[in-house]
Amino acid sequence: MKVMILLSLAVLAVCIVPSSGAELPEKFIGHFKLDHSENLDDYLVAKGFGWLMRKVINFATVTKVFLHGSEPGRYRFKNLTSKKNTDYKNFALGDEFQAESLDSTQHKITFIYDPSADSLTEHHVPLDPNEKPEDFVYSIQGDFLVMKLNFNGVSATRFYKRQ
Repeated sequence: MKVMILLSLAVLAVCIVPSSGAELPEKFIGHFKLDHSENLDDYLVAKGFGWLMRKVINFATVTKVFLHGSEPGRYRFKNLTSKKNTDYKNFALGDEFQAESLDSTQHKITFIYDPSADSLTEHHVPLDPNEKPEDFVYSIQGDFLVMKLNFNGVSATRFYKRQ
């Protein structure tokens, strides 16, 4: 009976964590330059950004880069902007790591690939307990990396063209 319970728990754990040991599909690997956005200004208002900062963000050039890491099953992600860059080196899908985000604060970050939705989620938990966690959900649509954002019920979509 105990063996059956342990076996059931092991199977359940494997089903709950879909990205453990998962590989990121090759279609996500590459350089993607921001082409256009939908509803970004409303999203930034919901996050509390003032008019000037919203304009700076709207006019910033942004390139997202997904690369293979230095070891099998590991990846590198770069956010290249006209204001600030981030570079998350050699992480595995499903593993949490701490790094500086584009807002210059420290976050716990996890990348999770969901094969059933064919999407990659970049999950951020700010170390500041007064800040809310946030997810950036990526999918590939043709030649575009599509990033979905949501904050307090306000959604935005950003489209990055493969270079």
